[in-house]
Amino acid sequence: MKIALIWATNDSEKFWNKILKDLISKGHTVIPINPTEREIEWIKTHKNLGFVRHFDIVNFVVKPEITFQILKKYSKILKNKKIWTQPWASDEKVETFLKENFEDYITNSCIMVEKII
Repeated sequence: MKIALIWATNDSEKFWNKILKDLISKGHTVIPINPTEREIEWIKTHKNLGFVRHFDIVNFVVKPEITFQILKKYSKILKNKKIWTQPWASDEKVETFLKENFEDYITNSCIMVEKII
């Protein structure tokens, strides 16, 4: 699977970096999205989803407010993608928006723990 990881980081102490490494170790292609870093773990980053088209899943590891903003802004790009929010990346507003606008999504679930189909 090709997974766009929203707000991946080089900081190995951060959970976002641990998710990136875990997904890579499981054989997934990870596309880091981060507006401030040029590369993460030697992988070229993209500033936002507008620069990426070929991915199967987008995984949000940001605050719910940012998740919501990105979902709204890139809803057309995300229409046929699986959306996955980590437990801290979703709230009632995000979940309502997902229910009203998308068919394939998982909320409040750790992508490192759950099986990716």
